[in-house]
Amino acid sequence: DTSTTVPLQSLKLKHGSDTRGTCNFTTAVLINGVPICLKKGDITKETVDVIVNSSNKSVSGAILKAAGQSVVDECKKQAPLKAGAAVLTGAGALQCKYIAQIVGSSMYKVLRMCEENKIQSVSFPALGTGTLVHSEIQMSKAKQRYLNDAKMLNVLQEQETCQHPNVKPIDRIQSQSQWQRYCVLKQAVDKKYPKQTNERLLYHGTTKEICQKINKNGFNRSFCGRNAVVHGEGTYFGKEAWYSCQDKYSNPDDKQLKYIYRARVVTGSLCKSRGGMKEPDPINAADPRAGLHDCAVDSLQNPFIFVVFCDAGAYPEYLITFKSI
Repeated sequence: DTSTTVPLQSLKLKHGSDTRGTCNFTTAVLINGVPICLKKGDITKETVDVIVNSSNKSVSGAILKAAGQSVVDECKKQAPLKAGAAVLTGAGALQCKYIAQIVGSSMYKVLRMCEENKIQSVSFPALGTGTLVHSEIQMSKAKQRYLNDAKMLNVLQEQETCQHPNVKPIDRIQSQSQWQRYCVLKQAVDKKYPKQTNERLLYHGTTKEICQKINKNGFNRSFCGRNAVVHGEGTYFGKEAWYSCQDKYSNPDDKQLKYIYRARVVTGSLCKSRGGMKEPDPINAADPRAGLHDCAVDSLQNPFIFVVFCDAGAYPEYLITFKSI
């Protein structure tokens, strides 16, 4: 099978001969021309042709209650259903045309039944949910793993901004001490500037030798002289990966491997960079109590190069190893 991601705002599902409006989904993909959508909501309010009613007690109870007594009576006439069975009943008071009554997770049978009956759209509940009886803590950890996987996919997509990269491993850096220092600084900047975006995902190129130090201790301004000081004596980050992929920033090792980080950077309040800067400019030169800006940039109108002078202000989230082809 082949799948294609489609713009959510443009996705429309056709029910019979009419289109009942644009669907607002969390996730949507197109598989062999069929839109598959993930949506959070109340299945009893769906306007698709068929709603699937599984043997999950809570979901089934809600569907039958909303459908009304006529559907309950029809189900009694069909009973008992064998494991894996799937039958169509009327929809009662629901907005759909039919309800597919199933025992177990008979997704294939439901789809086959829809095809045989020329049904254009079907809505499944999350089959099997609730049966594992996991605690909220377990589910929270699982959710975080999936979110991290999604972030990894984003990193892979962003790698395409490098010129023909041959990506090797992508390592997720996990350092509790570094992360805590970063969070403390970010929270302080967020409190100071609550109405703006104070964090950016940026790129930093380096060498194999420096990688070991960054992984253990974080970014260090003392390494800045290895590359350039045109924008000040801080740690440099690029808005796009290709900038950090340049040899002068990510010098290849003896195996022609190059290394760049996708980092979280507290950018906060910006000031114009200049050569020789050892710290950001004051926010108000006439009032020392106003403090300093948080980050220097090459252009205030359209910043592309970001320079931070506080080592805790950047967290090396992913290390990307690759070869340029």
